[in-house]
Amino acid sequence: MTIEWYRVYHGMPEDAKLKVIAKRSKQLMTHVVTVWLCILDAASRHKTRGTVEVDSEQIAVVQDIDQKSVEAIIRALYEKGMIDENHRLTGWKIRQYATDAERAEKYRNSQKLAVAATDSHAASRDITQRHAAKIDVTKGNGTSRKNSKKTPDTDGRVQITDSDNRSADSRPDSEAEKKTNSDRKLRARAEKRESEREKQKIGGQAADQKQNASPILLQMLDTWNAEVQSKLTTGQKAILTPKRKEQMTQRWLDDFQQDMRAWKHYCHIIGASEFCLGKIAGKGWTIDLSWAVESSDHVAKILEGGFSGGNHPSHPPACDVPALQEAWDRVLHGFEQKHGKATCRSWLANTTITRVQKHCDGALVTLRCPSKFSCEWITQHYIADLNRLWANATALADVRVTSIELITEG
Repeated sequence: MTIEWYRVYHGMPEDAKLKVIAKRSKQLMTHVVTVWLCILDAASRHKTRGTVEVDSEQIAVVQDIDQKSVEAIIRALYEKGMIDENHRLTGWKIRQYATDAERAEKYRNSQKLAVAATDSHAASRDITQRHAAKIDVTKGNGTSRKNSKKTPDTDGRVQITDSDNRSADSRPDSEAEKKTNSDRKLRARAEKRESEREKQKIGGQAADQKQNASPILLQMLDTWNAEVQSKLTTGQKAILTPKRKEQMTQRWLDDFQQDMRAWKHYCHIIGASEFCLGKIAGKGWTIDLSWAVESSDHVAKILEGGFSGGNHPSHPPACDVPALQEAWDRVLHGFEQKHGKATCRSWLANTTITRVQKHCDGALVTLRCPSKFSCEWITQHYIADLNRLWANATALADVRVTSIELITEG
């Protein structure tokens, strides 16, 4: 059955994010809300729901808004991160159902939970009442036992009851019991000291492993913790075991060609995969560092998109000129420092430094962009920063880059 609806969330007309979009694009809030509704509608109709393919001219004509205003709003939505580099609405899965069946199932589950909560409350109330009755009976029995504990027999002698016999039998043999208790306490203290020594030993081994690990492995570990482990276990980081160091070294040489950006991209794919993070209901599987570096086959499965659910992150910026590789890395680092990692991924992903041309006063580098839209956006907003960053990155090089040109594929 074709889905002919989508969810418009409460508070959308005064959404603070949309107000930011209005300020950045310098457009009326009414126009921003209208364009956002058109984008939501288009994303719902798309074959892959949540993906954005809109015609700014069509929106402008139908909604009677200037086309340049529509384009400015759309650009601001990309820059704010409400639409990612894969042209998907970042909040789609949070607010929308995938199918009619999912919506119906969620409703049925909520009804079942409500019924279960009612039944549980009734059962709890019944148990409480029975428990109170049991207490009353117990109190009555206690009073009866107390009154009948010692009663004189017919000839005036005191009669000892079963309760007295049990109490007498339960009295500890003082010396033996004290010795046993003392031995138990000594054993408990010894076990506690041994446990503390073992913890210190394990902690020392972990510190030694980290100290003995190579800087490359430590950098790989930091990347994994930032991109993946932080999403798996908040506040807990993966550690380097001897087995993991051996496997990571092998993957670094065989699968990532000693390229840290390739490893970062690998971790980025895993961190963006709901399957790998254990968020797919009914699958019951979560990735860990050991699995990720266990074999080349595992690396291939991740890179081929087998775990990304059709939402494979874009490739990181590349460089086809080996002599400029380190300089390009410094440029990207400086760009991230100023504009943030998300903006860098959104607009410089899938770009490539293709060539360098030397001139009398410096050099010109060429950056190939994946689309005309991204090329125009980078030119309009970031070309000045890129020129400055390239000049700083090559200030001490034999050839100083003085300018950058942007081209599109094809």
